[in-house]
Amino acid sequence: MTPRRQVIERWAECFAHQDWKAMLDLFTDDVERWEVGASQRTHGKAEFEKEVLPGPDVVRLGIRVDRTVEEGNVVVAEGLAHIYKKDGEKIAVQYCDIFEFEGEKVRRITAYGAVV
Repeated sequence: MTPRRQVIERWAECFAHQDWKAMLDLFTDDVERWEVGASQRTHGKAEFEKEVLPGPDVVRLGIRVDRTVEEGNVVVAEGLAHIYKKDGEKIAVQYCDIFEFEGEKVRRITAYGAVV
C-alpha cells in the first residue's frame, strides 16, 4: 500500500473512532474541503473542525472504504459511512471523496455524498 493510501486508511480510522485531532494532523494547515453542491468551501483546519465535524447529537460513526484509486498526487476513496445519533436515528451515506495531497498531507478534499 502506498503512503498516500495509508493516509486515507488512517483518515477512515480517525473518522470511525472520532479522533479529530489525529485526523486534522493528516491535513495541511490550509486544507480546503468542498462538498459538491454546497455554496461554500471550508478553508483551514479550524474552519474544517467547526463546519465539517459532527456535533454533540452524534454518538457513533462508522465507515467502510470499498475502493481507493491513486494517480499522481490524488487518491479517490469510495465507500459507505454511518452516522448514529442520540435519538436513535441512523443515517447511511454513500461517499466518494477526492483527496489531493501536498507531500504526504491532504491539501484539498472534494466530497460527493448521497444519503441512502
